[in-house]
Amino acid sequence: MASDIVFVIALMGVVSAVWGALAIPRLRRRLPKIYLIARSWWFMLAALFGCYAIAKIADRHAELLTSRYPYQWLLIGFFVLIGLRGGYEIKRIWCLPSRARLIHKLQSRGLQPSVTPTSSADHTASATTPHYTHPRGLDGLLSMAFVALIVSLIALQQLTWQREQYGVLLFVLFASQFNDIAQYLCGRLLGHRLFSRGLAPRISPNKSIEGAIFGSMCAALLASLLGVWLTGFEWWLCLLAAYGLAVSGIAGDLLESAFKRQHGIKDTGTMLAGHGGVLDRIDSLLIGVPIFTVLYWLLG
Repeated sequence: MASDIVFVIALMGVVSAVWGALAIPRLRRRLPKIYLIARSWWFMLAALFGCYAIAKIADRHAELLTSRYPYQWLLIGFFVLIGLRGGYEIKRIWCLPSRARLIHKLQSRGLQPSVTPTSSADHTASATTPHYTHPRGLDGLLSMAFVALIVSLIALQQLTWQREQYGVLLFVLFASQFNDIAQYLCGRLLGHRLFSRGLAPRISPNKSIEGAIFGSMCAALLASLLGVWLTGFEWWLCLLAAYGLAVSGIAGDLLESAFKRQHGIKDTGTMLAGHGGVLDRIDSLLIGVPIFTVLYWLLG
């Protein structure tokens, strides 16, 4: 069995076991947020891996099918749906009435402070523009990064399929996700032990320098092992790519955090329980994936 399919099955098994364990009533009462995170992860991975497996199997056994293209479009359609949902979340935040409804919804679920600080620019916008705020530089930057991400995911899928290097797509996606987890754990264990100030206190007060440094290093090591297994690339190339994805993941996360802080919201949505909106989940991919895709295209 191919290494990428083994990875898919193994990861789904681990997430299923974690979700099942957390579903025990006593653990669910003690760790309600972790339970919701595990449940959301299961559904996200099931959708991604289902599309991935069907598209790959169809591509590898094209001679047995009348046409393989409808199956390939499953994965592309998955990325397009992510793009549509993320675009909706950005538009909803720009629109003042829908942003107010989102804030109210977040407050009703205990995900947003009852008093939301708004900038003077927001007051000016609400006084002069009853429906939409004027997009600022940061909004435009995030929007362009998001569009570049969706285009890059589709292009990367096509490139990896053409070169029959299917595992590269999984490596890129999960190198960034490993970084999120490693940063969180290292931040909880080592946060503010070496540095008194945070990484970006005005943008994301909970992020520590220790979490960024040690988390990115741990994530790069783990992801490089995964990369050697999934892609067949040299270990040093996997390590370099994994570390680049980890560092760019921090930058993407801070970009999205600054966007949310500018608009006075904690999450871009409530679609993914425990995670927030789609933008909250994929922010670590915003910068690294487009850069990796261009390099993979030029150097492959």
